[in-house]
Amino acid sequence: MTNTLENSVENSMAKNRSLVERIGQYIPLYRGYKQKNLRRDEDRAVRETVARVLAGSKTDLANAARATVGDLNAMRDMERVRSKVDHYYADVKKAVNGYSAFHNSVKILESELDAVVTWDAKLIDDAHTLKEETERLRSVADSDGDIKAPLRDIEATVDALFDAYRERENVMRGFIERENDGNNSEKE
Repeated sequence: MTNTLENSVENSMAKNRSLVERIGQYIPLYRGYKQKNLRRDEDRAVRETVARVLAGSKTDLANAARATVGDLNAMRDMERVRSKVDHYYADVKKAVNGYSAFHNSVKILESELDAVVTWDAKLIDDAHTLKEETERLRSVADSDGDIKAPLRDIEATVDALFDAYRERENVMRGFIERENDGNNSEKE
């Protein structure tokens, strides 16, 4: 599914480029500028997609929270999970559009860009997994079922989302550090 999603994102972005942009990719100076902006746009689109899915999960959790009334431990668990989802949502929403040092570099290898696309696809897939789990939780809460086990599953998924997001940031920082090291050695 990840490869399909990657191909779909790449194909839709390619189709949406204007004729001028496509021609401009063959003009050396213009190409780097346009590619940088396209990467920023793609980064923003990925984060907007993840944020939109997370917003739905937040709504599901808010609706399921009523099932915790009267159970102090369940209420605490629900609020802890909701807080984690809110924190992740805020991190995704507040991230700067693109990573400036990464996106300023034209020296990035195609394989490195593919690695970022793979991470982006994973973030989207993971956000959809969380949404499916929160929908199940809401369904269990609506039927007055025990929400403790689904809530633990959701918390594990949110923790994994944080880890994946941090790893993606580390991948991006690796590009930035490599680029900065290259710039420093050129100046010496």
